[in-house]
Amino acid sequence: MNKNNLHIYKAEQINWKNLESVGISKTQIEKDGNLDLLLQGKETRVMPIKIKTPVFSLTMDATLSLTKGENGNPIICINGISPSGE
Repeated sequence: MNKNNLHIYKAEQINWKNLESVGISKTQIEKDGNLDLLLQGKETRVMPIKIKTPVFSLTMDATLSLTKGENGNPIICINGISPSGE
C-alpha cells in the first residue's frame, strides 16, 4: 500500500517559505522522521524548535501538528513541552 494513501494533507499545501522565515524548516521535520506523521494528521514526536521573529526568539522542545486554517490550507500548531513533563 502506498503510504501517501494515509496522508490527509499534502506537503505542497504547507507554506514552507513562511515557516522557514520563523525558524521551522521542512528539512528538519523530514530529517527527524516527522513529516509523515504531520501529513497523516498526527502529532510529531518531541523535537527542538527555534522560532525567530523580528521581536522575539524562542527555543523549546515541542510537538507539531496540523490543523485546517481559514483558507482550508493546513497550518502548524506548536505544542510546547513543559520541562517538568506536565
